[in-house]
Amino acid sequence: MALKRQSNGLGRSAVAVTAVAFVAVLGTGTTAHAGASCGVTGCSSSVNDTSVGATALKNWCRGGDSTGASTDKQPTCKSDDVPQKSMYLSPNGGHTPYREDWDTLRVDAGWCYKVRFIVDFGDDFNRTYDRRGLSAAYVKAADNADAHVIGQSTSSCP
Repeated sequence: MALKRQSNGLGRSAVAVTAVAFVAVLGTGTTAHAGASCGVTGCSSSVNDTSVGATALKNWCRGGDSTGASTDKQPTCKSDDVPQKSMYLSPNGGHTPYREDWDTLRVDAGWCYKVRFIVDFGDDFNRTYDRRGLSAAYVKAADNADAHVIGQSTSSCP
């Protein structure tokens, strides 16, 4: 006589709950994190892959935004007791420090930037920010994303 193994269903339930919790945690990494520290999905960063300088800012200051969101209002807040600060990104590879959270890339007034967002646990994408004839814009990179400046021009959009 063969014995049949009975399942109480707890194994599948535990796996399902774990999977839902994991997806919920990953989902939080795609929205803006106003804090100055890295989230569970990593740290946001900015990288300048062009021959012209760029600028990153530490804090984003708004909630509810996701990677690629922009505003023309300069973020000035303190977040997690870390004051707003900026960092110059030198041409051809300048970047914010690794293992530090830098949420904002500035698109300079009068310039058009093409930005490549490298997204962990998501799809990478490009976005163009045309600020020719306009004030500067500030662009969000969530904790699971790196913002790479891949083109800059004052005459046309790259």
